[in-house]
Amino acid sequence: MRSKITPGIQLIAGAVACLLVLALGYFLVLSPAKKGVSDTQKKIDDTQQQIQIEQNKAVQLKEFQKDPQQFLRQIDALKERLPENVQLSDVINQIDHAAEESGLDFFSVKPGSPISSGNFYSVDLEVVLDGRYFNLVEFLNHIEALPRTIKVVKLAIVEDDDKLPYLQITLTVKAFFTSATGVDLLIPQQPAAAPTGGQ
Repeated sequence: MRSKITPGIQLIAGAVACLLVLALGYFLVLSPAKKGVSDTQKKIDDTQQQIQIEQNKAVQLKEFQKDPQQFLRQIDALKERLPENVQLSDVINQIDHAAEESGLDFFSVKPGSPISSGNFYSVDLEVVLDGRYFNLVEFLNHIEALPRTIKVVKLAIVEDDDKLPYLQITLTVKAFFTSATGVDLLIPQQPAAAPTGGQ
């Protein structure tokens, strides 16, 4: 006895078959095409980025032709921010100037030993200042604006002997430079050994 396939089952079977054909078509035709479009778009984006780089170079070249000295001025500015030598007296003078402009009293400074950090060197200085909190905020702004790169890496505040609002401010600042020239002058010298007895 044969079972009859009802029209409803035929309809469901047809829908399933259509879905299978669509899925197979997606994986065999549309998916590779979408990947090809994505790869092509990436190549277009890379090409546009390269064109933009070349256009920027062309603009820089035109600027250089108008003012050939501008790059030398930029190099000089970079050398001022990150000089070749430690120039410790220059660092102290700049910090003192920033303190004076901010209304702080420069009490003392104590340089540490220089540190090599790959392509550059740095030296920490412990600076003690006296003044008010808002003068300190202004001082930190002045430090950021100095021609030379000097960074505050540590800050401690205690009540001054004159009581609040006066503060004693201890800062550790880091100054950077690019060569070891003059570094030996910063390294504490060991005292010479006392001569031993004997004739």
